[in-house]
Amino acid sequence: MKILAPLRHSEEVAPLLEAGADEFFCGLTPPDWESQFGLAWANRRAPESAGISDVADFERIIARAGRRPVYVALNAPYYPPGAVEMLAAFGALLLDKGASGLIVADMDLLLALVEAGHASHLHLSSLATCSNAGSAKFYRDLGVRRIILPRHLTLSEIEEILIPGLEFEPFLLNDGCVFEEGLCATTHAAGAFCTMDGQGTEGISPGTLERYDFWKWTLNHCGCRTGNGYPMGPCGLCAIPRLLASGIASFKVVGREASLERKEASVRIAARSLRLAQDGAGPEEIRTAVVEMRGWSQMCDERHLCYYPDIWERKGGGC
Repeated sequence: MKILAPLRHSEEVAPLLEAGADEFFCGLTPPDWESQFGLAWANRRAPESAGISDVADFERIIARAGRRPVYVALNAPYYPPGAVEMLAAFGALLLDKGASGLIVADMDLLLALVEAGHASHLHLSSLATCSNAGSAKFYRDLGVRRIILPRHLTLSEIEEILIPGLEFEPFLLNDGCVFEEGLCATTHAAGAFCTMDGQGTEGISPGTLERYDFWKWTLNHCGCRTGNGYPMGPCGLCAIPRLLASGIASFKVVGREASLERKEASVRIAARSLRLAQDGAGPEEIRTAVVEMRGWSQMCDERHLCYYPDIWERKGGGC
C-alpha cells in the first residue's frame, strides 16, 4: 500500500521521499496550450500555482524519483474544441519520457488515449465520478488501471465499488470540496464559486449559516496549520485500517499548489499512520498518534475533519 504525494517542482522529490512518499502526481500543461486555448486549464488545478513549469523539470522529476511512479494529471472536466487531440499527443509524449500513468476525467480524452493503446497507463480522475461497481466495471473493461474515488463516498460505498482487476485510490488528506466536483458545472479557472456562495439566504437562520460557513472552512484546510506544523483540513487517517482491509492500492495526499512544508508534514503524518495500520493499529490508536503529532485535538474530538466519519459509527468504534 502506497502514499501518493503531490508535486509542483523537481526540488520537492527528495524531501517528500524522505517524508515517506511512495509515488507522486503532478500537473503539466502542453507548451503551446495557451496560444491555442487561452485561459482554459489542461488539468483541474491552476497551472501557475500548481503545475510543473515545463517538460524539462518533469524529466528531472522522473530522474529524481528513480523507480517511484510519477503520474500526470490531464483532468480538467471538459476541453475546448481541438484540445483533446493536443492532450492525447502530449500524454503519449509524457509516457515516453517516463510517466507511469495519466490521470484523466474527460471521456473524449480517455477514449482517445485508449484507442492509442495507453489504457493500462490510465487513472480515472475523481472528476469522472465513478461511484458504483457498475461504472467501475465499465472502466475496467476499457482497460483503465486505477480508479480515483470521489471524495464524498462513505466507507461502505467504497467497499461496494471495489471489484477485481482494478486499483483504487481514495482521498486521505487535505482539500475537500463543497460539492461533488465531478457533477459540478463550474470551472476553477473562473473562480471558486463554491466557497463564495451563501448570498440570497433570506429565511435561513443565522445558526444554520454559521454552521455551513464553519463546514466550508474545514474543507478549505481551515486556512492554517497547527503549532507543530501539521495541516488542518479533511483527514481520513483513522480509516486507513478499514481501507487496507478492503484492498486499497494507494492513499492520496492532496495539494499540488501547497508549500513544500505543508506537503512534507502531510506525507509524514500519512506515512506514520499507514505504518501503524500495517502493524495492526486500529482507528483509536491512529487517532491518538495523529493528535499527538499535530499537537491539537479539538477538531478530531468532534470529528469536524473526518473524510470518513462513518468509521466511528460502527459498534465499538473499531474497524
